[in-house]
Amino acid sequence: MHLRSFEYFRAVSIVLIVIGHSYGISGWWIDSFGERVLANLISGGTSLFVFISGFLFHHVFYPKFVYRKFLEKKFRNVYIPYLILSALPIVLALILKEPFPEFYFGPGDSFYDKIIRPIFLYYWYGGVMVYWYIPFIMAMFVISPVFIFFIKMTTRYKIYVLIFMSIISIFMHRPINNWSILQSVIYFSPVYMFGILCSIERDYIYEKFKGKDFHLLGCVLFLAIVQALFFDASGNLQKNPFDFNWIDIAYIQKQILCVYFMVFLHKYEHIDSPLLKTLAASSFAIYFLHGWIIYLISTVQSYYKPFYGVHLLPILSPLVIWASYAVAKRVKKAFPEKSRMIIGW
Repeated sequence: MHLRSFEYFRAVSIVLIVIGHSYGISGWWIDSFGERVLANLISGGTSLFVFISGFLFHHVFYPKFVYRKFLEKKFRNVYIPYLILSALPIVLALILKEPFPEFYFGPGDSFYDKIIRPIFLYYWYGGVMVYWYIPFIMAMFVISPVFIFFIKMTTRYKIYVLIFMSIISIFMHRPINNWSILQSVIYFSPVYMFGILCSIERDYIYEKFKGKDFHLLGCVLFLAIVQALFFDASGNLQKNPFDFNWIDIAYIQKQILCVYFMVFLHKYEHIDSPLLKTLAASSFAIYFLHGWIIYLISTVQSYYKPFYGVHLLPILSPLVIWASYAVAKRVKKAFPEKSRMIIGW
């Protein structure tokens, strides 16, 4: 059964991700308590994407799951566009020796240290153009049998596993600069599993939270405020896995936010929104291209520096989305049979 509400959910998620990546070009320095609360609400959109992926893994792929075909499709539609679109940024990174030269480049002047090592590491970690999500999600697809096993558990054991894994994530946090694929897989696996569980129990969830979606939103706002009170940093905190930095409040907040959007958007299952459907259909292409648009805007930032501030977010974020979509549309028109492989749409 096609769920239009999850199309809309995907559209909302890509919008939040683009907004979260547009802080720099807006010149928004998160300083005050109110700004931290706002940033806590906006940041961390990746969790929504992972939740949706888990939900759709059960809802769409599980009924006819064949591991080899599943991986082949994901490699063709997800990883190949990543390989293609990363090529030019990696060439630029080799020339400019950034970002993070001390991590990606070797200590010497050899061909290996200057060229081979950084190319391999940039591709391995997705360290250019905020592409870290692709190596991570491909790792999640590779371990799909683990999630098949999870689906076949009884509901009670699913909940036990989910609680145990979530406790690990809450104390472990996301990896620094998203460099550790293993840490990302451990951190986001319970989010993916929660999406699976919500797909299995969707009728129960829709019934249980019917008319209570704003209660969920109230919990989300409360947790964003609590995080702003206790932490100067906003969104998902990043650290080494075994360092201690209290709990990741954003992790809990985003899981509640996922249920909120799931329940809230379900009310509009019967409503046809061409805008949201278009955003959802092109969401992966927008993800692949929005970093390019942000980079181009950043080259002219000096011209509007006097106007820096959070007020530029609602101006520049839609501009980035529109420009990314426009480029994707051109590519799709120019290469109708190959665009999926080039830009993921």
